[in-house]
Amino acid sequence: MKVLLFGRNPATVSRVTAALSAAGLTADGVVSEEAVLTRLGVVNALVLGAGVVGPLRERVTAAAVRHGVVWVQGPHIVPERDALEYVRTEILPRLAARC
Repeated sequence: MKVLLFGRNPATVSRVTAALSAAGLTADGVVSEEAVLTRLGVVNALVLGAGVVGPLRERVTAAAVRHGVVWVQGPHIVPERDALEYVRTEILPRLAARC
């Protein structure tokens, strides 16, 4: 499964993208609306960071739906939390429920 992570914090996007890859997914991460919108046509799923809210979230999720891309939103991840554990307990179950 090809997954795109869109978050607002570059360091967190990097950590979680690496964890998604370590969990066996083909993953890429972006931090801008333009970048996520240009990549929706080539991914199966979109993971939104907790900071993607309001009109930004509405625009991105509407675009995902138009492309037939399932999307989930993860809860906030604190810097001290292990990213792979976060992916396994928070993100993968949400993706499994949508796919």
